[in-house]
Amino acid sequence: MQFRTLLTVISLAALSACARSAAPAPATATTTQAAAANSEQERFRRMSVEELSRAMAANEAVTVIDNNGRERYEQGHIPSARHVGHDEVTPAVLPADRAARLVFYCYNESCHACHNAANQALNLGYTNVFILPAGITGWQAANQRVVSGPNPS
Repeated sequence: MQFRTLLTVISLAALSACARSAAPAPATATTTQAAAANSEQERFRRMSVEELSRAMAANEAVTVIDNNGRERYEQGHIPSARHVGHDEVTPAVLPADRAARLVFYCYNESCHACHNAANQALNLGYTNVFILPAGITGWQAANQRVVSGPNPS
């Protein structure tokens, strides 16, 4: 009889724990900030290496911005890309046309410098903002052309 009682208590405890875990966690300042950051992050769109390559090959108007460190940029970057630090995005370094297509990229999918830069462009009123999640490593892995050297004058 004691075994059955113990089994019942354990079963009730397990069911109680499931019910608690299914209930939504109360909102805290941290979870609210994280949710806001995630929704802000999704305001920009994503562009694949293939899409950017096609747009460039078709001479479509696209402004490509490298958010890697300056040394990494000079080692190799996407042709026509300008180096702009992820925290240096201002109207002075972007096109005057707020509807211009902007593509920000950094090192790879784990790097989020381009996310920060894209969000800054959106905050400045730009409306056609993309990131290249694959970054320079994805660009190179797809055997796309890379150039080296400092920012063009």
